[in-house]
Amino acid sequence: MEKHVVYAGTRNLYEQIVWAVKSLLSHTRIDHIWLLIEDDDFPYDMPDCVTVMNVHDFVERTFPPGSKNADTHFTKMVLARACYCELLPDVDRVLSLDVDTVVLDDISPLWDIDLTGKWFAACWESLSGYDPYNSGHYQNVGVCMFNLAKMREDDAQAQLVDLINRKHLWCVEQDALNILGQQRGLSTDIPVRFNENRACGYTDDPAIQHYVGYMDWETNPNLPRREYLKLYRDKPWSEIAYA
Repeated sequence: MEKHVVYAGTRNLYEQIVWAVKSLLSHTRIDHIWLLIEDDDFPYDMPDCVTVMNVHDFVERTFPPGSKNADTHFTKMVLARACYCELLPDVDRVLSLDVDTVVLDDISPLWDIDLTGKWFAACWESLSGYDPYNSGHYQNVGVCMFNLAKMREDDAQAQLVDLINRKHLWCVEQDALNILGQQRGLSTDIPVRFNENRACGYTDDPAIQHYVGYMDWETNPNLPRREYLKLYRDKPWSEIAYA
């Protein structure tokens, strides 16, 4: 199975995307990486396996000013995550990673997850206390394996876009995926070590560190596991194993 990964970010996050990709390719051979951004060009050198896509106009058109989440407190670019089915038409399975993630081990096992009949696999926020829909099992999609083939079969994108446009959601596309996917039994779990954060929990053997919930995660001197941020920031591409 080919390994596809996607990141989405606004201009102020471009540098962090580079760190994230370096950490990923330091541990796992990836066939293709997609960067969904708001410009035609990405201002940093990237390896040949990376494709840059300007999705700004697409997002503005799909989630217009009348949308209940047009002025989300998150960057609007996260809304592209509800539209992978259309934005990545030739991809049937893709791992979506938040920009504030650092990969610390081989994450190939994520592609072995059985997604038969499921839309996605993500980690349960067992510690966050955030469960506005009383599901008892709210999932964090900052690290999320999507089964785009099944989602296309179910016309999932149309359902997600409709919900996002007509109902205000605090965590926007993550809430929409929990309402339409998790609550309908269309998702499964991934182990905590692949999305370690203060909402999902920590182990002594992290594969992915996620700085979810810290708006100042780049500068906060008290950030848990801050030491991981330094590992790839200045590392040259020549020293990245799978670049």
